[in-house]
Order: sequence, then C-alpha cells, then structure tokens
Amino acid sequence: MNLLLKGRVPRSSTNFHSNSLKGSVDRGCQAPRIVPRTVHYTDPLAKAFVAYQEMKKKAMVVDPKVIAATPKVISSTLAEPWKVVTVPESELAALVAMLYHGLEYGKPLYNIAPQKLPSNTNPYDANTLPLEDQLQSRKPGEGIFTNVATGPYGQREFKYLYLIDFAGMHIIREMTPCDESSRGIPLHSMIKSRGVVGGEIFFDDQNPGVAYINFGSARFTFQDSVEAENASKFILSLGYDKIVAVYQERDFSKAPYDMNDRYGTSLANAVYVRESL
Repeated sequence: MNLLLKGRVPRSSTNFHSNSLKGSVDRGCQAPRIVPRTVHYTDPLAKAFVAYQEMKKKAMVVDPKVIAATPKVISSTLAEPWKVVTVPESELAALVAMLYHGLEYGKPLYNIAPQKLPSNTNPYDANTLPLEDQLQSRKPGEGIFTNVATGPYGQREFKYLYLIDFAGMHIIREMTPCDESSRGIPLHSMIKSRGVVGGEIFFDDQNPGVAYINFGSARFTFQDSVEAENASKFILSLGYDKIVAVYQERDFSKAPYDMNDRYGTSLANAVYVRESL
C-alpha cells in the first residue's frame, strides 16, 4: 500500500488555504477605503489661535469709526460734591518721592493697594503688546497728560482708560482701533499685565489742570472709598490742580461699583484740590 497515495490532507487545512487565497484576491480587487480625516490641534498655541479667531467673530461689536461719526450725546451730570479735600503739598511731595522697581508683591503702591492680575477677563484679551507703543505714561511729578482729547465727563468719544501700576499711570483713548482685542478697542487688561486700580478719565475742555475720573474697570477693581481717595491723590500728584472723582462713600464689597455709579444724572463725586491753589 502506498501510504503517500492513500494519505489525506486534512479538510480544514485545504479550506483554510483556498479561503486565504480567495480573500487575498478579493482584497486586491477592492478600491482603497477613504477614511474622512478631522484635524485636531494638539499644540496649545494653535488651539488658542483658532479659538481666538472664532471668539473675535462673535465678540467684536464695537466699531470706533461708527461711534466717532455719531452725534454727540448729552453728558452725564455731577451733583454737588459730597466732600472737598484739600491735599497738602507735603503729601503730594511724598508721592513724588516714592520709587518702585518691579512688582512689589503684597505691598500697597502709592498708598493705594497691592498690584494684582486682571480679573473678569478672557485670556485672549490679556496681551499687552498691541498697545505698548500707544500708551501715555506719567509718574508723580512728571506733569499732566498732553495731546489728549478734551470734553465733558461721560461722552464716550473723549474717554480714556487708565491703569496705575508700579511705574505710574498709563492711559489710552478708548476709541483707539485695536484688532487684537475681542471688542475691537483697548481693554484695561491689555494696558499692563498687572495693576493697582483702573478706571476712566476725562480731561476738562476749559482747564487743562482739571481731570474727571471714575473707577469703572471690571478688570482692576477698587475695594473701598479709601482706595478711591488715595488713587485720586495719586493722580493729583502728577501735576493736576483738581481731580473730580466720581464715587460715593459706601461699602463697595456689598454693593459693587456699577454703571449707575459712573454715568447718569446727579452723580456723587468727591473733589480733590492742591493746597497751593
């Protein structure tokens, strides 16, 4: 008996071999399968840039050119000041003598408050580079701001934003176009990365030695009327004769400073004047 002729190949092996060949042929004839590809950004900077572009489309609602072209509105009105403070020249001289270098963590600057990071802001509006060359800055004793638009308190086209930090006071006109801002105009968080207190300032149309300020920064807020008073004295020490500060004496931790405090009719205000006048 020829065992080689009589031997049988296991059926399962034959089927496996033929099925394997058939599968190979079928796969060779099929068209390549196209899988849709979605790009996922893993680089944090790339993801942030894409999110920033989308955010700008939705959030940029202020057009400085349109606002500048609109008729002037009636300005806010001020009530009789609830107090008038005569500031001694010695106190102003002490502010001039204060020199700070660096961040001075935890230390009240110019008797106002310690520096802090901006609050209530999105991370895309914390870039200070776009405004760096457009700021005007002054330290105590360096003189008043020049080449500024002047006009009544409350009219937006004359409004400047201000921020005080260890290097002094920095201002920029609010209606300055700024493509890097989500709103199309400067924000307090774009002036400096840290600050003591911020708000809005208007320069008197008749007297360059008079300025009107409020504390309407949601990013660099003030805590109480003591900080408001010391900030007013600081601005007076730049070289102004009179500062009209729009605020009232109350506990702002319980009733925050809001739009009704800084705009409208019969606004509460305190006046600070130099002793030498």
